[in-house]
Amino acid sequence: MIVCKSKEELKSSISLWKKDGKSVGFAPTMGYLHSGHISLIEQSKSKADKTVVSLFVNPTQFNDPEDYLKYPLDIEGDLKKCEDAGVDLVFLPTKETIYPDGNPDLIMKQPGLQKNLCGRTRPNHFEGVMLVVSKLFHLVTPDLAFFGLKDYQQFRIIEEMVRILDFPIQVIGVPTLREKDGLAMSSRNVRLTEKERENASLIPRMFTLAGKLLKDGEKNPKVFHEILADFLLSSPDVKIDYIESVDPHTLQEKLTLEGDLLLAIAVFLGKTRLIDNQRFSKT
Repeated sequence: MIVCKSKEELKSSISLWKKDGKSVGFAPTMGYLHSGHISLIEQSKSKADKTVVSLFVNPTQFNDPEDYLKYPLDIEGDLKKCEDAGVDLVFLPTKETIYPDGNPDLIMKQPGLQKNLCGRTRPNHFEGVMLVVSKLFHLVTPDLAFFGLKDYQQFRIIEEMVRILDFPIQVIGVPTLREKDGLAMSSRNVRLTEKERENASLIPRMFTLAGKLLKDGEKNPKVFHEILADFLLSSPDVKIDYIESVDPHTLQEKLTLEGDLLLAIAVFLGKTRLIDNQRFSKT
C-alpha cells in the first residue's frame, strides 16, 4: 500500500495507473475508520481497478472550532485498516498541504440543497465540504467516488456539484451500516458515555415508530414530527437539533407525507451530535 503525504507523490502514482488504463475509485474520509468506511472501500474495490482513501480532518467544514479540535484521530490504526482492506493508496495530507495559503477566500453554495437539514443548523458546513471535496477530486482524479448515505445531504450536494461542474466522476452512495441495536455507525459514537450510548438506541427505535405511523396513514408532517420528538425526548439526555421530512432528490420540505420521503434527524446526546436518516415510500 502506498502512503502519500504530498500532492506530487499522489499525482505521480495515479498518473502511472492512468497510463496503464486503470480505473480509480476514491473514498474521501476524515479518518477514525469504522466498518462503515470499510464498506466504501469494499464498494470501490468491486467497481474500480485501484482504490484511493484520503485521511484528512477538514477544518473548513467545522462551524464549531471545539468540535474540530475534539474530532477523534487514529492515523496508525486507520493505515492498518486500509492495508487490511486492500487499499492501494492512502493520501494523508496536512492542513498546509490542502490549504497552503490558509483557508481560501472562496465560497461554494447550493442554496436549494442546503436550505434544510444540516444546511439550516450548521452554517458554512457544506461550503467547506464542497471546497475540500472539489480539491480532492482535482488531485485524485477518480473515475468513481463513494460516499455513505448516512450523510445523505452531503451525498446529494456532492452528486449535484459533480453534475454542475462536469467532473468526469460517477458518485455512488453506499448504504448506512448499523450497530446491532440499529444505531448508525459513526466516528462520533466513540465520544458517547455508556448512558448516552444506551439512550442513542432511541434513534433507530424512532425510525421504527415512524414507519408504523406512515403505514397507519399519518400524512401531516407537523403531527408526525411532534410524535417522533416526544418519543426521543423521553430521555432527558436527548436534545433535538432537527427532525425533517424532505423530498429525497430536492431535499425540500414535504408539505404532506406522500410519495417518496426522507426522514432525517440530528440530535445531541451530551455534547455529541449524531445524524441519521431513512427513506420511506408513502402512497
